[in-house]
Amino acid sequence: MKNNFKILATRAIAVAAVAGMLYACSDQLATDDSNSLINDPSRNGNVSLLATPVGPSTATECTITNITANTTWTPAGNPYILYGDVRVNNNATLTIQAGVVVRGDKASRGTLTIERGAKIIANGTSTNPIVFTSNQPAGSRAPKDWGGVNILGRAVNNQGANVNAEGYPACVTAPQYGGTNDADDSGVLRYVRIEFGGIPQASVANSEKNGLTLYSVGSETDIDHIQVSYGGDDAFEWFGGAVNAKYLISYRNQDDDFDSDFGYKGKVQFGIAVRDPAIADNSASNGFESDTDADGVNGTRTTARFSNFTLIGPYDPACTRTVVNNPSPDPRFQDGLHLRRNTGIDVYNTIITGWPRNQVFAETTSVVASPAGVQLTHNTAVKPFNVAASLCFTEPVAPNNVWTLSATNLCNNATVCSNLGAGSMVAQSGLSTAAWTLTNPSVRPSSATSAVETNGTNANLLDSFFTANTTSTTVTTTFFRGARRFADDNGWNFTGSWVNYDPQNAPYPN
Repeated sequence: MKNNFKILATRAIAVAAVAGMLYACSDQLATDDSNSLINDPSRNGNVSLLATPVGPSTATECTITNITANTTWTPAGNPYILYGDVRVNNNATLTIQAGVVVRGDKASRGTLTIERGAKIIANGTSTNPIVFTSNQPAGSRAPKDWGGVNILGRAVNNQGANVNAEGYPACVTAPQYGGTNDADDSGVLRYVRIEFGGIPQASVANSEKNGLTLYSVGSETDIDHIQVSYGGDDAFEWFGGAVNAKYLISYRNQDDDFDSDFGYKGKVQFGIAVRDPAIADNSASNGFESDTDADGVNGTRTTARFSNFTLIGPYDPACTRTVVNNPSPDPRFQDGLHLRRNTGIDVYNTIITGWPRNQVFAETTSVVASPAGVQLTHNTAVKPFNVAASLCFTEPVAPNNVWTLSATNLCNNATVCSNLGAGSMVAQSGLSTAAWTLTNPSVRPSSATSAVETNGTNANLLDSFFTANTTSTTVTTTFFRGARRFADDNGWNFTGSWVNYDPQNAPYPN
């Protein structure tokens, strides 16, 4: 049975109210004493008595803690420790203030789940972001440390109105998603980092949690300025729904960077993916991956629209990236853009480079019904020089030749292993060498005269959600490809502290 209760947000109240709190588990109802609310140092050496626990510290992955009333987490309670599966439900709103740090417990696979009807209001700022991260000490954090952030809504998907979410163990009832309201509102995620989250579920085949998983989330939900780093599966995955987003960063994640499934129909603009050559997944790692469903035949097709992305694959211009005892990146890397299972997806103004098999790949079986089903325009693909088998694109024969259909798509082949010169990946992509600097990447074009500064198309004319990607605030008749322009950072606000490329050593509160 499950017993709902209100999580109290400050450490003082949490400790004082110990005797009266009940925790709900999938197979038992337990009354916890004071030692279960205060962090147990024997369980994790990186916690203190000042942390605010959310769930019992004795939790396992089978423990469910329900937040059933409006709750606010403030910086005064930092850090908040997620033990087991923490679920916001009963139409409650969880408000997380700017500057809050939430840490997922590794032993119990701590997870935050926002169920249908509930909301999360996580409104950080560029200088005071909200951080979801591992509860391991600096230097010991790793992908798969915890279960990430999972938001479930009532928008349409092509699987049904009550679909079980992935990644939850067999010992609990998985939360459900789906409905008929594409304008459903699950709240706000703004200026948020999610680090070391995302885990496969050993007890359920082909079932994983990601860094940020969006299940049938509706278009009234606001999502922008999100960085997912070192995730144990995908960085961002959409299962149906119509939620839109802007300014997404996928940094050194294990599986796919941007994965769209089950009839997702939202729009996303301004995205960056940077891959670590030593981090890939057994299922094959891609930049974009898009499916309609597992069979490619059921229901509404996925019709996501993406504009202004820069995807940096595992290969670098100078051909120097290696993994231990291997002269090339992890062989499990695959494609920059991978289309399959009857998907429909549009990609505009995007730079894809450094992927070992194809920069763009469309499977030959039931990929698109017609060229109108997939539109790729004003994109640049650059094949690395030192991968003989790599191609700019592989796709079915006409009428499904979605890449070659548009003369605006450019296929460039690097001809040298060098950071310099006309034949390098640097020159061919229009980027600078900083795009391949793993410790502090920058996808700013190499110069104001770079071709990618002016050979894009106006995304705002394609859809009113998209911002006009003008070359600058004063040069408004030409449009850039990629995630950012040379003149300024076009809304990324990189000068703030919300982006962190060294989460392993970040001094988070204990």
